[in-house]
Amino acid sequence: MDRPPFRPAAAVSARQRLGISTFDVARQMKLVGTPVDTDTVAAWETGTHRPTEGELFALADVLWCRTTELMGMDQPRTLAELRLARQFTVARLARDIGMHVHDYTRAEENNQWPGNFTQTLGLLHALNISFRQLEEVTVVCTPMDPALDPALDPGPARPRR
Repeated sequence: MDRPPFRPAAAVSARQRLGISTFDVARQMKLVGTPVDTDTVAAWETGTHRPTEGELFALADVLWCRTTELMGMDQPRTLAELRLARQFTVARLARDIGMHVHDYTRAEENNQWPGNFTQTLGLLHALNISFRQLEEVTVVCTPMDPALDPALDPGPARPRR
């Protein structure tokens, strides 16, 4: 599994703003459920190692900063970066929007969005983005007309009483 982008200087700067040591970061990481040792935190800060997604999310929480700050970007430019910015794992986001993990992973790899109307609405809501923002970072492969989405088909019209 690829590790997310990481900018060591951003982590050092955030830690120093808080006035804490690498030992303190490691201790806080353990308290939030992501145990790492001081050597690991130091390796991140020197750039000899990058955190996993889960470690990145916990580190951002511990350092009171945005994930995008630690990734060294102002604005996410890909579907994967949008997901990371909102601290979602692939598995959790796929589950939340009703998409198979394999299909979602392929969407990130190809930077093409194949989701149906319901999945697209779920994605926009989960990532707190607009459809236009999704179009800016991906190629949208399916029409977004709810009438074309079989999952939304209410069935035959019933007469009113």
